[in-house]
Amino acid sequence: MNFKLLTLVAALAITGCSTTAVTNSDEQVRNQKLATSFVSERVKIETNCRWYKPFKDDCEIVSIEAVGTAPSNGNTVMNRKTALIHAGNNARANVAHFIREEINSSRVTSTIAKNVEKAKDKLNTNHGGHDPVEMTDKEANQTNVSVRENSNDTAMRLTSSVRANSSAILRGFYTVKEEVVGGQEVAVTIRWDKTSERTANMLQNKFGNTR
Repeated sequence: MNFKLLTLVAALAITGCSTTAVTNSDEQVRNQKLATSFVSERVKIETNCRWYKPFKDDCEIVSIEAVGTAPSNGNTVMNRKTALIHAGNNARANVAHFIREEINSSRVTSTIAKNVEKAKDKLNTNHGGHDPVEMTDKEANQTNVSVRENSNDTAMRLTSSVRANSSAILRGFYTVKEEVVGGQEVAVTIRWDKTSERTANMLQNKFGNTR
């Protein structure tokens, strides 16, 4: 009986030691991978088409749903609330960009060239006659020197920018879903339908807002 009790205590002691093992502090950073279980931002449009006349169709938009996501950068209540507001704005921006989008693209290439050339020539000749020139080895080392240096520095810089601008007045959109879709990521779904549009127009006329 005592032997079994000692064996159990030893097993617990070994298990406790294994939980306090020291790991490499860079292990989590080196093993990070891009998450694939994310909710993509999208715009879903539902239409209802009816054929009133032959060879002619009339379709009307029934509803529009848009999803926006945003990182929370933490797990506090404040971070979650801020991320939900950000995701809702992204969902509305997705609708605006779907309706109308202006793209501006520019590419600028700058070339900076620098050329430095140095020359040093030294020649010792006898211009007095045609007699052979005689000099010692020391004099030969001090004359007839020609030094050429050429240095070229070329730097090229490419600046590319793409801007997507959109402006739209969204009326009748309301939030239908707020959810946490990842460890630190939230998603917000907004919706527009014909009922919400009629309600928004009625409220606009009632309160005298003409915009």
